[in-house]
Amino acid sequence: MRPHPRRRRTRLVPALTVAMAVSVALTACTRSADERETGGSEPAVTAAGASPATAAAGDFGDLRGVCGPGPASGGGGSNGSGGGAAGGASVRGVTDSEITIGTTADVGSNITPGLGQEFFDVGDAFVAWCNKAGGINGRKLRLIKHDAKLSEAAAQMIQACQTDFMIVGGGMVGDAAAVGPRVDCGLGQISGYTVSPEAIRAPLQVVPIPAPFDQYPIGAYRQLVKRYPDAADHLGVAGNNLATLRPQGLRLREALTTNGFGVSSYQEWPPLVANYRPYMEEMRAKGTRGLEAIALQDLTAPLTAINNIGWKPDFVVIAHQLYDPGTIKAVTTANFSNVYLTLDHVPFELADTVPAVKEAVTILRDTHPEAKLTDFTAIGFNAWLLWAKAATECGADLTTACVLEKAGATKQWSAGGLYPAHDIAPGGKGDLSTCVLLMKVTPDGFVYDRELTQPNNGIFNCDPSNVARLTNTFE
Repeated sequence: MRPHPRRRRTRLVPALTVAMAVSVALTACTRSADERETGGSEPAVTAAGASPATAAAGDFGDLRGVCGPGPASGGGGSNGSGGGAAGGASVRGVTDSEITIGTTADVGSNITPGLGQEFFDVGDAFVAWCNKAGGINGRKLRLIKHDAKLSEAAAQMIQACQTDFMIVGGGMVGDAAAVGPRVDCGLGQISGYTVSPEAIRAPLQVVPIPAPFDQYPIGAYRQLVKRYPDAADHLGVAGNNLATLRPQGLRLREALTTNGFGVSSYQEWPPLVANYRPYMEEMRAKGTRGLEAIALQDLTAPLTAINNIGWKPDFVVIAHQLYDPGTIKAVTTANFSNVYLTLDHVPFELADTVPAVKEAVTILRDTHPEAKLTDFTAIGFNAWLLWAKAATECGADLTTACVLEKAGATKQWSAGGLYPAHDIAPGGKGDLSTCVLLMKVTPDGFVYDRELTQPNNGIFNCDPSNVARLTNTFE
């Protein structure tokens, strides 16, 4: 499911029911529109990437010529999937002067309003930035935003099939329904995330952050038990009893127990929990010292329940979907200090010390000054940069086949310095990243914890042992 887990644990994304809308099915997250990021920075951090002050137009971080002028003529086969026909207009969504790109989100959902708004914001910002630099080999980009509203993924993909060259940089919770229409019309994509097994395994795509079902990230636990050794045999896993989310808790439990950790308490919470106290009392009674609720979107109630029973676990670990200002508020409200966020990209709090991150923030805020900075922001830029680099390399003869071939053959991809470098694989067949970093959640924001992370690759801890291989994928 960023399911990206890329470290796919699958990046949590809410599913197609009211219940899933409040629980996240491994990729997405719900965020209120009036929140902006806050947080501290770590001045000692350094990372690769050209300074935005010295970069040429169309350069991003350590990437050169992502966008720029060129011969805006020529084209490929019908529906963007073949090759050989001359003239930009011979490919759907491509003319001699323009490329129409679609991006997706579930912004208009009545259940989770604003879900994926970051994808639309990043799309607007990237298109404006790229066009200012000259477009893709001289062709200007035109963006169409497809709002699936949780339940209209198929309809939006059918519409995209009429207009778009490719789908880039977004994601839809109900993406299983969109696979058939997309593949049938030959519409390629480099999305921000995919959720369902059908979407993860679908053809005509490159996934910048792969989601293998037989791998699970455990790097955060490897580092946390060094600081809190008594927790190593007393970990708590709170999964979810919703069918589409249940496998994630089972995978985490297997990943931990087969790699030397002890799980003292395994629970499956319903999508809507009225009272977290009984769950926390059970964990405390079983001697749990560290815990993770993998399908959680708001920490306030669980942390409050922990405080109300007087329990003091060594730590609570959270993942991508909770990289959100609401988590800072929750920690502050509950007055719980040992909450740690695990990430696989450079956090925005380090923008002043990592040029590529600062550039991403500048590009975004030039178009949307109030835009939030979250995990979706990072994966949106990741997908757009990979698409643009590949499309530029294809030259004037632009086809979907060429873009997917170029993107899928990319080596040591870091999105200009936003991510630790890794090889992109064709389709969605890559491995999880072996790199992780940890942030302490404080009332003042997310703060990079260098001592806990023990970095050996820039600001990241990169080690094959950070990824567990599973024998049971629980599909």
